[in-house]
Amino acid sequence: MRKYILLIVMMLFSFSMKAQQKVVIHNSGNTMYASPIASVDSIKLDNTYSKFKLSGQTSTLDIRKSVIDSLTFTNNAVTLDKIYIIYNGTDNATIINPYSTSGVTITATGGTVAVTSTSTTSNLEYNLLGTSTSGSLTMSSTSPAKFVFNNLNLTNASGPAIIVTGAQTNSFTLQSGTTSSLTDGSANTKNGALQTDGKIIFTGTGTLNINGVKKHGISTSKDIEIQNGTIKITGAASDGLHSEGFTMSNGTLNVTATADAVDAGDAAVSISGGSITSTLTSADVKGIKTGSNTINISGGTINLILTGAQSKAISAKGNITISGGNITANLSGAAVLTASGTGFDPSYSTAVKTDGVLTVSNATINLTLASTANGGKGISTGKEININSGNITISTAGNGAAYTNTTGVADSYASASISSDTDINILGGTLVLTNSGTASKGISADGNVTISGGSTTVNLSGAILLNASGSGFDPSYPTGIKADGKVSISNGTVTVTGTATATGTKGISADADIEISGGTINITTAGAGAKYTNTTGATDSYSSAAISGDANVIISGGSLTTNSSGIAGKGIKSDGQVTIGTATGNPTLKITTTGARLLVSGTDYSHPKTLVAAGAIVINNGNNTFTSTDDGIHSDVSVTINGGTNTVSAISATSGVGEGVEAPLITFAGGVNNITASNDGINATYGTVSGGTESNDGSNLFITGGINIVTGSDAIDSNGNITITGGTTIVNGPTSQPEEGIDYNGTFLMNGGTLISAGSNASMTKAMGTASTQVSMYIKSSAQLAATSLLHIENVAGTEMVTFKPKNAVYYFHFSSPNLAKSTQYKIYFGGSYTGGSFAGGATAWGLYTGGTYSTTGATLKSTTTTSASATVNTISF
Repeated sequence: MRKYILLIVMMLFSFSMKAQQKVVIHNSGNTMYASPIASVDSIKLDNTYSKFKLSGQTSTLDIRKSVIDSLTFTNNAVTLDKIYIIYNGTDNATIINPYSTSGVTITATGGTVAVTSTSTTSNLEYNLLGTSTSGSLTMSSTSPAKFVFNNLNLTNASGPAIIVTGAQTNSFTLQSGTTSSLTDGSANTKNGALQTDGKIIFTGTGTLNINGVKKHGISTSKDIEIQNGTIKITGAASDGLHSEGFTMSNGTLNVTATADAVDAGDAAVSISGGSITSTLTSADVKGIKTGSNTINISGGTINLILTGAQSKAISAKGNITISGGNITANLSGAAVLTASGTGFDPSYSTAVKTDGVLTVSNATINLTLASTANGGKGISTGKEININSGNITISTAGNGAAYTNTTGVADSYASASISSDTDINILGGTLVLTNSGTASKGISADGNVTISGGSTTVNLSGAILLNASGSGFDPSYPTGIKADGKVSISNGTVTVTGTATATGTKGISADADIEISGGTINITTAGAGAKYTNTTGATDSYSSAAISGDANVIISGGSLTTNSSGIAGKGIKSDGQVTIGTATGNPTLKITTTGARLLVSGTDYSHPKTLVAAGAIVINNGNNTFTSTDDGIHSDVSVTINGGTNTVSAISATSGVGEGVEAPLITFAGGVNNITASNDGINATYGTVSGGTESNDGSNLFITGGINIVTGSDAIDSNGNITITGGTTIVNGPTSQPEEGIDYNGTFLMNGGTLISAGSNASMTKAMGTASTQVSMYIKSSAQLAATSLLHIENVAGTEMVTFKPKNAVYYFHFSSPNLAKSTQYKIYFGGSYTGGSFAGGATAWGLYTGGTYSTTGATLKSTTTTSASATVNTISF
């Protein structure tokens, strides 16, 4: 059709030759060529070309008919400011060079085109068109140039398709609606199919396909900037883009390469828009990489797939800042152990890797590491990680493993969603981290982890990893948040879930202190504990724990809810001290353990406990609920309760199991404390008693304040001493002996406060010690007081001393009050009724009545007794 159009044009030309002065050839809306009509001897057409014979020229100007949009005629001045190089297969390329007398020399031999430009005019435009399977462009320029690709297709088997020297900034415009391609060959001695030694800028909305057969797709010793266009590296023997710096603000980049997709050398990477997609299959390659410099991503869409071992999706030795955009990376390559020192140095597949600082805000990040990516990391940094905002979703499925490290010591590695060699700071954003590999970690820092905002969710399903070490094994646990330093949470929401397959799970674990001053924390662990042989060859055990601190655990605010259902599971476990609440800090704790105990060896069990510490436990404030199917609160040193509302339920189906509060030294100084246990409600003990179960082991229970409501098999049991100087203590023991309401081996001093205790008629039950300074009663009834009845004591004037409803049927009572006096007559009733009022401490169904009115109607006067004039302890039997 174009041929016929040209014939018509030529006819018109013949009619208008005398009237018109210039013939103009157009391409893509531009003036390609113009000549005075008088200078055109003839125009001939063949199957391929329009051949212009110009006066004084021995050769014709051959222009492919396919690139001519139209011919026009004009009397107006025509400015030719664009250079055209049109490739014609094996024929000589067509050259239209309006700057031939201004320092631009162009030669063409077949498809081999050479350009030398000494022009001082910047950004001369070179329009490149046509096709050649043996074509190339070699250019040397002392000024920046602009290249327009317009359906250009070049293949050069012996070198780059295009090479530009002169260290100038060159722009490459991809003509709208066109597709161009560049391919080099295996004999190329240079580094890329498109190569320059100056900066490259891509613009336009067309498409450019590049195949780097010998080495890189695009190579320059300066930086590459993509402002627009679609660039496809369809294949590269090495890097897709190889440069010193990379910038992208728009357009599309699609890379398939043997090595890195984008290698920015040691210069910076900046991505503010556009789309980058790459699939890489080789080992130890990078999607986007800079050496010693930084990466800044503020926009755009990045989608990277890497299947080779130890590969990295985004990698920098400098800082990485992600302040926008949408990043997706999928990795499946295995870890590689490289021999080093006296062992090995492991390298893992990692989605985002920097030796510097990582800062994230306002970005959407989705990272996936498959089960084949053992030890894989979602994010890994050499310095701190700061997450300010954004949406981050990371999934790791690779297992951990044991290896010998570079110093020759048995070690292990594990997958981690977020890992730092220093600190991790989460100030905001939404994080969802899923880890299914053995011993995998959600968040892992060699330094501190600080969470002050945002929502962090960690899901764990991988099992414990037992690493052969010494004479046994060293366990590595699946962990939600792990810090070799300190974990601090002051705000935000943290949710950690460990499934039943996540054996030995740790929700939050730190080698230093764990500090919680705010936020909402929910931790669920279902993984079972088990016994194993430790590194010294001794039988040992591990168990899941919602909170596990090698140092202190300090909870001064916020809300903490944990549920541990695995065998021997722990709620809060500390090798140091645990402190809950402050004078103004009022946390809410709901700690639950429902697992069974674990037999370790002989009669040694690992018990599920809601709160356990090797150091002291201090509760100053808070609304705290501890619920266990075994033990409640246990310290190897001491438990001190100064305030708060504290509810402990330790109910076990196993006989002799279920301690409410247990420690060698226990002090109740304040708060409202409600303790229910299937064994001892309060147990002051060193654990073993020299000389038998009734010997004084030196442990102590001090009650100086608070409202303390206690029930258990032995409601209060001290293998040492009991001293009460204040507060209100309400105790209910069992109905049947040999267990008691209050059981002690040493001394029991009643020196202040209010005590009402009820229990069985065990022969081992003893009165308060005679050295007590406050008047007390030890009441022994031969008849049972039913659970539906009341104990009431009043003086002769009818003033109420105590009205008490037991939880269950009881016989013996300990009662003391500052209102009791020596040489005073009192009446003791069983039965009667109480109207109005309530139970002290908000107890339900049983306890010490207060604020109401007692009636003797229906009551039985069991005793009228007068207290001693000299002794403080009065034993009353009836």
